[in-house]
Amino acid sequence: MLALLSILALAASASAQNATTATATQIAAIKAHFSQAQLVPQFVQTFQPEGVLSVTYGGQEITPGQKLAASAVGSSPSMSILPASNATRFTDTTVYTVIMADADIVGTNSATTPQTRHWLVNSVGISNAGGQGSYPLNFTGSTAITDYAGPGPFEGTGSHRYVFLVYSQPGAFTPPANLSLAGTPLGTMFVQQYVTSTGLGALVAANYIQVENGVATVTVPSTTAVNTATLSVASSSGSASGSASGVGASASSVSRSMTSGASAASNSAAAATSSRSAGQKAEVGGVGMGLIVGAVGVIGAVVGAVVL
Repeated sequence: MLALLSILALAASASAQNATTATATQIAAIKAHFSQAQLVPQFVQTFQPEGVLSVTYGGQEITPGQKLAASAVGSSPSMSILPASNATRFTDTTVYTVIMADADIVGTNSATTPQTRHWLVNSVGISNAGGQGSYPLNFTGSTAITDYAGPGPFEGTGSHRYVFLVYSQPGAFTPPANLSLAGTPLGTMFVQQYVTSTGLGALVAANYIQVENGVATVTVPSTTAVNTATLSVASSSGSASGSASGVGASASSVSRSMTSGASAASNSAAAATSSRSAGQKAEVGGVGMGLIVGAVGVIGAVVGAVVL
């Protein structure tokens, strides 16, 4: 079984790298991942992606919601966007803001619980604009407000969702005074408030991983997989897009995402409040939990439905 999953992941990754545009099924799949993981509308209000965000750590491309050890994500990843055929916001003159934030466990109230800011970069460009295939994000000339800081969830607080967001950054973008200078250390922020107050544009692409430290001492909602065969566009996108669209930089048919009923999630969030608060203090206090967790290896991913 593990061998089969490895073959499927490699084949899908190769398909994504060779593709010139993201399919409708790929776009629908990443949207489904964010919905099932309660990231939309709980964490970001709307998500109408114009491309699929590929996130690669140490040469290994992640799948949406993949569970990883903190030691495996201690250094900043490389990222690229495979645009949809109807994308309009990827040009050689457009710049973007990149955010990586800890959305905490499923059920966290993002309106009242601030998110730990692990990475914030303004004026990021893209390479290969107007060309074919994926567009690598180009950080040359950008302003790293907060340099990348690897995930370090507090022990026992459950599986945290670390979200990568790429927003279009219009000319009218105005950063707040406390987040306008390069070198601002890791800290907390309300992501949605930042997006609204600064005048950022659309969320053009996004992805996320999960990182957990130790064994959860709180009740964490169960996980489920996004099955691309059940997406509304699957039957109309053709067999090729249905089979090659769901893995790697797009959304995997061997995928991982979190879901639960709203009431169960709320109960989990309430039970975990004190643990999460302690975890945020540990992260923002400069301790850098991600640096002391140790090399515990990559956590085995939760195996979802395999769609052939």
